[in-house]
Amino acid sequence: MSYNSLQYIAIGDSLTAGIGIPFLNSGFPEFYRKLSEHTLEKRIYLHKFGKSGATTGDILNMLDFPTVRRAIKCANIITITAGGNDLINAAKNLLRHNDKKSVIHAMQQSQENYSKIIKKIQIIDKENPSILRLMNLYNPFPHIPVAEEAIKTFNIAISRFAKQKNIKVADVYHVFSGKEKALLSKDGVHPNQEGYHQMALTFSKLGYAPLEY
Repeated sequence: MSYNSLQYIAIGDSLTAGIGIPFLNSGFPEFYRKLSEHTLEKRIYLHKFGKSGATTGDILNMLDFPTVRRAIKCANIITITAGGNDLINAAKNLLRHNDKKSVIHAMQQSQENYSKIIKKIQIIDKENPSILRLMNLYNPFPHIPVAEEAIKTFNIAISRFAKQKNIKVADVYHVFSGKEKALLSKDGVHPNQEGYHQMALTFSKLGYAPLEY
């Protein structure tokens, strides 16, 4: 594939929206765009559809918006951040009601929604398939065993998407593991600016095939 410029569509939750850093600071999509421009030596236009607090179900519904569908059809690169809020909501429920089953159920539902998200994007984008870059989940609650267990199960499921053509999965889990204090913002959940930069680096290291260098 050869293009003078590329269209990059960032779809997702708080991590795409850039929650956890000052308003005008670069978040994950902005860092990733800059890294991609440097690697591919092409101008890249970023179109960001990120919603704070969005669950996988919300993101699945977002794909029905005409503006999002049009952007996907024109995309060369698509990134997705999803699943974290499903976990956060379940973890809050666990702390309030000690309902461990809610965490397991939430992550199972999240996996099902994620699969539907991928399929819907592939249908929308079927005429000119883009490269699709996903990420697994880091664990902001390493002290909660059931959360760790649920995330590992979720991440195994997400990793299987990498078997499909043009899809790769960034291993953000191991980037953040043991470095939560250095890479998370004051809220203890969302990345700080360095955390977002490390996310973008992890995505960039996946490469850009089959986009022409």
